[in-house]
Amino acid sequence: MTSRPARTSRRPARSSTVGRRALLLPVAVASALALAACGSGPAADTDDAADPDAAATATTGAGHGFVEGADELQEPQLRLVALADGALTAFDPATEQSVTLAEGVDATRLGTDGRYVLASTDDGAVTLVDGGAWTVPHGDHSHYYLADPRVVAEPGEIDGGDGAGEARIASSASLTAVAFDGSGTGVVLDGEALADGELDERARVEGLGAEGVLVPLGGLLVASTATGAAGEDVADAVRVLTADGDEVDGALASCPDLRGAAATRVGVVVGCSDGAVLVTEGDDGSSAAVERVPYPAGTAPADVATAFEQRPGRPALAAVAGTRGAWLLDARARAWTLIETPEPLLRATAVGDPDDTVVGVDASGRVVVLSPDGLVAQTEPLLAGDLVDGALPEGVRLEVDASRSYVASPSTGQVHEIDHADAARVARSFALPASLLVETGR
Repeated sequence: MTSRPARTSRRPARSSTVGRRALLLPVAVASALALAACGSGPAADTDDAADPDAAATATTGAGHGFVEGADELQEPQLRLVALADGALTAFDPATEQSVTLAEGVDATRLGTDGRYVLASTDDGAVTLVDGGAWTVPHGDHSHYYLADPRVVAEPGEIDGGDGAGEARIASSASLTAVAFDGSGTGVVLDGEALADGELDERARVEGLGAEGVLVPLGGLLVASTATGAAGEDVADAVRVLTADGDEVDGALASCPDLRGAAATRVGVVVGCSDGAVLVTEGDDGSSAAVERVPYPAGTAPADVATAFEQRPGRPALAAVAGTRGAWLLDARARAWTLIETPEPLLRATAVGDPDDTVVGVDASGRVVVLSPDGLVAQTEPLLAGDLVDGALPEGVRLEVDASRSYVASPSTGQVHEIDHADAARVARSFALPASLLVETGR
C-alpha cells in the first residue's frame, strides 16, 4: 500500500508577486529583539513556559527553525490568508495591510499547516504557497520568522492520482504531507527542501481510504488505512510509518468509522466512532506509542466528533458534538469533556489556554465563547446571512490565536475579529472579501 519513489530533483522556486518583506520591522531591530528573546527566556507566546510538554516537542538544531533569507522577529507574524475571485492574499491584522501571494488560484478548499497554504479543487488540482511567516516552538518559548512568500507548487506538480479530490496539508519540522480525499493517496515532502522553495518527494502513501488522514509526527507519519473490513475504500485503522513510507512494527490500531485528525503538542489525535486514537513519538524518534481515548459511557452515535479544530501547537482539541454542543479533548489528560450549549453548534475550536476556552459558531450565526461549564459569552448573529439551510459553507471557519478569533462572513465581505477573553467583544471588522480563509504565522 506504500511505495517509495526515488527523490525528485530539486528545482528553483518561482518568485511570487510579493515585494521583499512588505510588512516587516526594520531588520536590525528585529534581529536584536529575537536574540534577546532566546537568550533571556520566553518570547511572546508566554503560555509555553507553563506547558510541561513544551520541552518534549521543542524544535532543535542550528537556528531553531531559521532558514536562509528569513528574518527573526520578537512576536508571531500572524496573517489572514484569504481567497477571493482567484486572488490569494495575506492580510496583516496588526497593520491592516494586504499583499498578494498568488493570482489565478482555483480552489474549493483552503488549508494550512501554519506556514504553507494549500489551495485545492475537487478534481485534485493543488497550489502550494509558502506564506512566508511561521512559528517554531523551542523549549519554554518560540521563535518567529518572516521571509518572502512564494508559490512552491502549481497545479499538476503534486500528483494525487486518479480521482484525487480535495487535499489536506499537515507538517512537522522535517516533513510535510498532502493527503487527497478521493484517491486515498498521500504525498510526503521533505521539509528542509520545501523551506528552500523546492519539491522533494520522500514517499507516496497509498490506501489511506476515502477522506483518510496523513499527519507527520516528528520524523514519522500517522496514516489511516482501509483494511477492507468495513469496505474497500473505508478507512478503519491507524498505522505509523517512517518518513520513507515503511510501517513501524507494532504501531497499528483499529479505528472504526475514522473521521478527522489533528497534531497536538502531545501527539497526533485521530477520531473514531468509539473515541480517539492518540499516537505519541518515542524518545528515540523512530518508535511510537498508540493509545485509545474512549468517549464517556453512553455517548450517542449522533454526538460523535467528525472533525477537530484547535489553536495550533496546543494540547487541546474541540469538535462539534452533534446537536448538544462541543467536545473538548485534552490530549495531555487523555480526557473528553462535553460542553452543552443552548443552541447546536456549527463550528468549534479549542483555544488551548489555562481556562480550557472553546470558541464556536452556533446555529443562529453567533460566535460563542465556552468554558467547560457552558456558555460564557456570545456576539450578535454576525453570520446569519451566511447560513444556508441551517449550515455554514465549508469555507467559513474559525481561526483562533491566544487572544483573538477570526471568522469570515462571505455575504458581507468582512472578517470579524473577536476578543474571546473579553465577553466575545467584536474588536474590529475588516473589509476583507474571503470565500475561503485560513490563518498563518502560528
